[in-house]
Amino acid sequence: MSAEKLLRPVVDPSLPPGDRDMLAESADGLTAAGDEPPKSGGRTSADRWWALGVATACGFAPAATLPWLLGGIGALLGVLAQVGTALLWWRFGFGAFLGGGTALQVVSWLVLYACCGDGERERLGRVHHGRYFLTDDLGGAVPDVVRAQRAAETVLGSGLHKAGLLDGDGVDVRAIEWEIAVGCREVTVEKRALRRLAKENRGDDALRLALKPRWREVNEARNRMRERVAALNAYGSTVQAADHVYWALQKGAGTDEQLQERLAEVREAGAALAAAPAGGEARK
Repeated sequence: MSAEKLLRPVVDPSLPPGDRDMLAESADGLTAAGDEPPKSGGRTSADRWWALGVATACGFAPAATLPWLLGGIGALLGVLAQVGTALLWWRFGFGAFLGGGTALQVVSWLVLYACCGDGERERLGRVHHGRYFLTDDLGGAVPDVVRAQRAAETVLGSGLHKAGLLDGDGVDVRAIEWEIAVGCREVTVEKRALRRLAKENRGDDALRLALKPRWREVNEARNRMRERVAALNAYGSTVQAADHVYWALQKGAGTDEQLQERLAEVREAGAALAAAPAGGEARK
């Protein structure tokens, strides 16, 4: 498998924009499509024991622990809690101190454990699991998808796009990036299945011959995806070239005729890109 990583998670563009943008920000808290998402709201046994350890410190050394958890307000609360437990010991003895500290520990554990688990990105990752892909989902196809991502970023970051000059091309680079990722995911799943079969039945010549058509199909699918990536990359390069002319025109250099020539090349590249849709359905 390639050591290269995706620039960001690849997200189904049909998701609500706010959900899509948050999922695409980072892979943190997300689960690969091939894995089961965490249960119980994302809380794990490790969260339970972590909360218990910190809660014990909150119960008996709040002045040291609460500032670490809550910052400035935690320092104030920690001092007050520490003074309160010290007063219990002074007025009523060690047993009262132990009881007060234990009560504070229990309350702290409940609060800390309740705060563990799903944040907003984790929650969206559970809701939309399988509608985004991470590096682990794509295996050896990661470099191809990264090329598609770079091309999409080039287009979406261009002045032409921001000025709305690409709106009439009918090219949705995010949708094409997703189609490419879906196709690459399907190729990856099939290749992994074929390798597993070959490994489990090593030496079975009949099975090896029977799997040849499937290997041929998966390699053809991979080549189609690479052609699609090349077309998107060519479109991105054409947009980039036109964008240089656009910015030069904004600075008073070049002519509108030059820009229109470049935009015509962009439309031609967009038509070539749209001519061969990738297709495919997302799989876990």
